[in-house]
Amino acid sequence: MSDANRVQVSLLEEATWGTTPSSAFLELPITGATMSESPTTVRSNQLRSDAQFAGTKRASVEPSASFDFELQGDNLDILMRAALRNTASSGDWSTPVNIDETGDISAGASNTYVVTTANFTSQNIAVGQWIYVGGFTNAANNGWKKVAIIAAKLLTLATGSTTTTEAAGSLAITMDSSYIRNGAELTSFSAQMEYLDQTNLFRLITGNRINSFSLDISAQSIITGSIGMSGKTMTRPTAKSGSGSVTGYTENEVMSEVDAFTGFWIDGAEVTTYEMVSTSLNISANSRPQSGLGNLAKIGMQLGPLEVSGSMEFYLETANFGTLQDMLLNYTSFELAYAITDGAGHQYHIVLPKCHLTSEAGSVAGVDSDVMLSFDFAAEPATIGAETKTIQISRFV
Repeated sequence: MSDANRVQVSLLEEATWGTTPSSAFLELPITGATMSESPTTVRSNQLRSDAQFAGTKRASVEPSASFDFELQGDNLDILMRAALRNTASSGDWSTPVNIDETGDISAGASNTYVVTTANFTSQNIAVGQWIYVGGFTNAANNGWKKVAIIAAKLLTLATGSTTTTEAAGSLAITMDSSYIRNGAELTSFSAQMEYLDQTNLFRLITGNRINSFSLDISAQSIITGSIGMSGKTMTRPTAKSGSGSVTGYTENEVMSEVDAFTGFWIDGAEVTTYEMVSTSLNISANSRPQSGLGNLAKIGMQLGPLEVSGSMEFYLETANFGTLQDMLLNYTSFELAYAITDGAGHQYHIVLPKCHLTSEAGSVAGVDSDVMLSFDFAAEPATIGAETKTIQISRFV
C-alpha cells in the first residue's frame, strides 16, 4: 500500500464568492486539517406495504474546512483580517506607521512624545491605535503605546501608556504599527488540499467564509489556534487549481509562550503585579447561508453577527483577588489587551475595548495544586478612536 502522509493545504482569496481566481495559491502552515462535504438528506414519508422506509433524497451539501496552526508572523495575517471582516480602505491592514527619526523625538513625563522636524499628523496614525515604540534609553518609553491625541509636533498617549521624561539624543527612535478592526466586509477563499505522496489527488472547496478563529496561549506551550470555514461547493480536481502553482509560506519561527507573550493590559495599564497563566480568544463570525429552489449548493453566504469571547487564568494572589472578584461581582466593564511576538520582529497587539467577566469556576483542584482564578469573558462594541468596534489587532512586522 502506498503512503499518504504528506499533505499541503493552500488558500486563495476570491474576488467573486465561489469562483477560484487564476492566481497562485498561498500555502498555509498547519498542524492538522479537515476538508469535507456532507450532504443533508430528507427521507420520503411514503407508506410502503412492505413496512420499509422509502428512499432518501439529497437536499443540500455542506462543505466545511478547519485548520489547526501554531502561531507565527506573516502567514496568518490575511486570515486575521478576514476573521475580523476588516473594512480598512484598502481591504487589508491599515497603511503602516513607519517613523524613524534620529535625534528628533523626545518623551515627556505626561504621556507625550514631542518631535522636532517630523509631523505626526502625516504618519498614518489613528486615535485609538496602539503603536510600537523603540530606541529610547529609558525602557518605560518603549513598547506598545495607545494613541489618544495627534497633533503636528505632539503625540499624546492614553491613560496607562506612561512615559518618562527623556530628551532627544543621538539614538534612532522608531514608531511602527498597522491595524485591523472588525467590520462588515465579507471575504471568501478557495481552499485546496493536495496529497503529495500520491499522484494528482486534490480536494477543493470554493466560497469558504470564516466562521471561527481562535488563539490559545498556555504556560510552557507553543501558541496554537484554529480556523473554521463553511464553503459553497467541493470538487475533486486532478491538478492544482488557480494558476497551477502554490507559493510556499514564510519560514518564520512559531511563537512559544515563554518568549512570545510579552505582556497584558487592563484598562490601558500594563499589569506587572500578578501573572496570567493562560488565555484564549474566540472570534465567531458565522455567515448566514442562503438556499434557493433548484440549487443543491448555497446561493449566497451573507453577513452574520460577530461575537468575541475568551478566557483567562491567574494564580490566586492578594494582588489580584479583590480586583478581579469585584469586576465579576459588580459586572464592571474593562479594556483587555495583550501582546505577542516571535522575537524576530513580528509583533502583535490585541485589544478588546470593552469586556465583562461572565463566569468563574471558583474551584479548588486538590492536593499539590495551586488555587487558580479562572474567568470567562465576553467582549462588546465600544469606542476605539472615532469608531465603535469590538476588537482591534495591531501589528509591527
